[in-house]
Amino acid sequence: MNSDERIIELLSEMLLEQKAMKEQLIITNSRLLNVENKIEKLEEQQIITNNRLEKLEEQQAKTNLAIGELRLSVMKLADRLEVIADHEKRIDRLEHTVYNS
Repeated sequence: MNSDERIIELLSEMLLEQKAMKEQLIITNSRLLNVENKIEKLEEQQIITNNRLEKLEEQQAKTNLAIGELRLSVMKLADRLEVIADHEKRIDRLEHTVYNS
């Protein structure tokens, strides 16, 4: 085999290898595009999730304030019930004194 035939053979092999590499590159680019699309969807979902989380945090702050107000209301009611219970005891003692005397 002379050198020209060897050069032609090597060039043919290189051409086949380049075609195979081109096919692999096309496949890789397609896969990369799919990955990019998935990343975009994930970014959109993350924005939606972050918005929902912000709303939940705002609602949690409002709920905490409401719980604090309810706690104060319950404490005031407990104080009033204590006053009413004291009045009830005084009335019972007065009735006992008046009717048993």
